Amino acid sequence: MLKHGLHAFVSRGSRSGELLFPHKHEDGSYVVSKTRFEIDYIRVTRESEILPWLEKGYSLRMSNPANGIAAPSLIKPESIFRPVIL
Repeated sequence: MLKHGLHAFVSRGSRSGELLFPHKHEDGSYVVSKTRFEIDYIRVTRESEILPWLEKGYSLRMSNPANGIAAPSLIKPESIFRPVIL
C-alpha cells in the first residue's frame, strides 16, 4: 500500500521503476514549478495543495529518501499518478 496518493516512478537509470513521492523540504514545504530554477519555485505547505498546481501544468519535486533517492527530481505532471477517489 502506498503512503502517499501522489506518486511517480523513476524512468531511467539504475533506479528505473522505483517509486517517488512528493519531496518534503527542510522547511516542511513541497515545491511545484514550471522550470528547474529556484527563482520559479512555488512552495506549498500541505500535500493537499499540490494537485491544483499539477492540473495547471506545474511540475513537482519528488524523491524517496527511504529507498536512497534523497535528491528531489522535478517530475512533469503527466508522469505523476494521482489518487483515485471513489
